[in-house]
Amino acid sequence: METESRITEGRLTAYQISEALGICIETASDLLEEKLKIDDLDQEVRDRAKMLEQALFGQ
Repeated sequence: METESRITEGRLTAYQISEALGICIETASDLLEEKLKIDDLDQEVRDRAKMLEQALFGQ
């Protein structure tokens, strides 16, 4: 998923991702460490990730 790589490969910290997506910091850390994928999270979080990507990358 493109959203995943653009958000997790950037300069955002686990804390920033957790706050932006409304997930716990441990889950955000797992995303950054590629233990989890955004596709593994619920639809609401995936929707927020898509909005975050649009805000950050203008797509």
